[in-house]
Amino acid sequence: MREKGINVKLAFLKAVLFAVAFAVIPANAFTLDAQGGIANRVSSISQFNMSFYGHWWFPIDKMTFVGVGGGYEELDNVGYVPLSASLWVRLPIGRQVLPVAIGDFGYMIGERHQMFWRAGGGLDIKNGDYSSILLMAGYQYLHHEDRGFVYLHAGILVEI
Repeated sequence: MREKGINVKLAFLKAVLFAVAFAVIPANAFTLDAQGGIANRVSSISQFNMSFYGHWWFPIDKMTFVGVGGGYEELDNVGYVPLSASLWVRLPIGRQVLPVAIGDFGYMIGERHQMFWRAGGGLDIKNGDYSSILLMAGYQYLHHEDRGFVYLHAGILVEI
């Protein structure tokens, strides 16, 4: 009987949190991006490693977003699942093509799990009011490996 009471309280708490989340979050808070490409070690730029990454963004305004990211990368034949806190800033230069700066800091889960950071930039090419094509490049540093990777990604950004 006590278990049933706990389950009812948990269900009520979940419902309240769900309602508060949607009451507080603005309508355009579901901004997502998905990117894919390569990540090569700086010392041997000719070896290609696949890299897929995505973010869920919370817009501060039309030019600045904070969010969480995750994906899958295979670096030197070792698979990783990176999870990160992220910052995205559109630079106020241009109308249809906007330069962007992005930074991530997080943890890579895998055989050689470790902290990492990424810093990069690219182009946000507006498709319409709510979508963009992304062309991104940057540098990624793995803490325990003590080496860096250069990444090149292409993807899409959707602002719902």
